[in-house]
Amino acid sequence: MCSIVCQISQHQPETMVLDSSSEISASQGKLPNMRDLMSVILDDKSLAIFGVIAELNNAGADSHIIRLKISLTHKEYYHRLAALIQNGLIIRKDVDKKYILTSLGKVVYSNFLSIQYMLDNIWKFRAIDAVRISDNKIYKDIDKIASGLTEILVGEEQIKEVLKK
Repeated sequence: MCSIVCQISQHQPETMVLDSSSEISASQGKLPNMRDLMSVILDDKSLAIFGVIAELNNAGADSHIIRLKISLTHKEYYHRLAALIQNGLIIRKDVDKKYILTSLGKVVYSNFLSIQYMLDNIWKFRAIDAVRISDNKIYKDIDKIASGLTEILVGEEQIKEVLKK
């Protein structure tokens, strides 16, 4: 069982220790922001590395497995890996030298999957939008019709909840 010890400062966390042997510093004392996270994820090759690590879930992925699945030079690979680590999306377990998603990484990946689902089924969402913008004089209960379409067409519960708001 992994015990986590955090040094807590008044302003921001400086160092987190896992298994008392590996240290993870938060990007040279700076916490990641939305722009940094998006720039890392928007790079296709970084996203591919992130995806491989996410697919292996809690088992973790070592560098050899990641590099087999993604063809990058040594420099390209470690540059992107460092960016993912610095922005708090992945960490390396020193015990078995495998990379896993952080809590932030899991949330980002989950949202990425939701976006991918929407893009794969864009016609369904366009149909729902078309109903929502139609004239209320012709159809009396536009909201009920849109809600019904959402229930029928959308398979992801998380996305259904967002659309109901």
